[in-house]
Amino acid sequence: MRKYLTIWVLVSAVAVLASGCVAPTGGNTAGVSGDKIIVGSLASLTGPVSADFAPITYGVESYLNMVNAEGGVNGRKIVLAYQLDDASNPTQDEDQVRTLVESDNVFALLGVATPTFSGGSWLAQHKIPTFGFDINPQWALGETMFGQNGSYLNFNQPLPYPGYLAQQLHVATAAVLAYNYPQSQQGCQQVIAGFKVFKIKVGYQDLSIPAPAYNLSANVARMQRDGVQMVVSCMDITGNILLSRSLKQAGMGNVHQLWLDGYDQSDLNQYSSLMDGVYFLTYFVPFSAGVTDPQRYPGMAKFLAVSHKYFPNVLPSEVELAGWLNAELFVKALAAIGRNVSRTRLVNAINHMTNWTGGGIVPPVDWPYDGHSAAGKWQCNVILQAQGDRFVPRFGTKPSVFSCFNYPLRTNTVPYTIPLPSGVPGA
Repeated sequence: MRKYLTIWVLVSAVAVLASGCVAPTGGNTAGVSGDKIIVGSLASLTGPVSADFAPITYGVESYLNMVNAEGGVNGRKIVLAYQLDDASNPTQDEDQVRTLVESDNVFALLGVATPTFSGGSWLAQHKIPTFGFDINPQWALGETMFGQNGSYLNFNQPLPYPGYLAQQLHVATAAVLAYNYPQSQQGCQQVIAGFKVFKIKVGYQDLSIPAPAYNLSANVARMQRDGVQMVVSCMDITGNILLSRSLKQAGMGNVHQLWLDGYDQSDLNQYSSLMDGVYFLTYFVPFSAGVTDPQRYPGMAKFLAVSHKYFPNVLPSEVELAGWLNAELFVKALAAIGRNVSRTRLVNAINHMTNWTGGGIVPPVDWPYDGHSAAGKWQCNVILQAQGDRFVPRFGTKPSVFSCFNYPLRTNTVPYTIPLPSGVPGA
């Protein structure tokens, strides 16, 4: 798996395989005029998990505002004319998808973020260019679906980074916790497989914690009894904060923690004492690197500056960055095809890109090879640690904050990091 899902416990959609070849609804040039191109977004702007999804529109708007202020693309402005809300409702999601395409006649969906992307299969069937936050199985349904760093998810391969982190911290025995939801369990099953590859003993595991978690004292007591030195959590931020609090109350504050959800400055601002020392993973250049080393990471520095210009009161987040990356890919493809704009030409342009990095923010995506149907030859991520009010990169391969492994992992020997592949940000 190339990315680590920060909110997989909320995703309940089931993939539906698209079949057949259907002409694009509204025509191949819907939404295109002489001086503008109309696009629309769809996100959970309201509802129980809106905070995890709504910010995608900030990222899209920031990038488009920047581009339009510079004159647009090949003489056309890109107009985000419609921002629809599915309220985290599967039925409403599909209705809004069809509204954008059939009634609003948008050229593309730019900025999709929802826990239940039920309209994704319809978009794939009708070959509508769609860009969004790739956490749902629908993103793998066809060549017109574009996630923020590729559109392929693989839950069947061991995850190297928890085992690698345990190795660096000299951990012999670890624990793994997940909710009783398939997405949370799948993530932690990858963690367990990765620990096995690195020869790290899993002394305790519980992959059936009811969500939301209310009491983890029994789990912590078992970890204490089994001599656990590190715990990996596939729970959400609420469960993770409870875990940290429970460990401290049991006198186990020295146990290393790795959370697959929680890399968020607003969470750190609120829970700094409980998050201090906790480790996290990210597939993109960390936000802090754009501040501390803007010359090495100019793509992230640019994102932060433009985002602050247009949304000064919004803290940067993964989902906002996903919207920025979506817009960057869309605009780059538009620039490549010139004035003769069509959905087919746009999609073909992207699917011929071989070294796309989102402007130097994510490791290279080879869209013809690993954009839709494979995970690539290697995987690169950043290990971060919360220290006070900051997230600090740890254990990167100099000069970059990233560390990389061959993919898939070899299971007959303990893996090692590889030299940074060409194009990895900061290399």
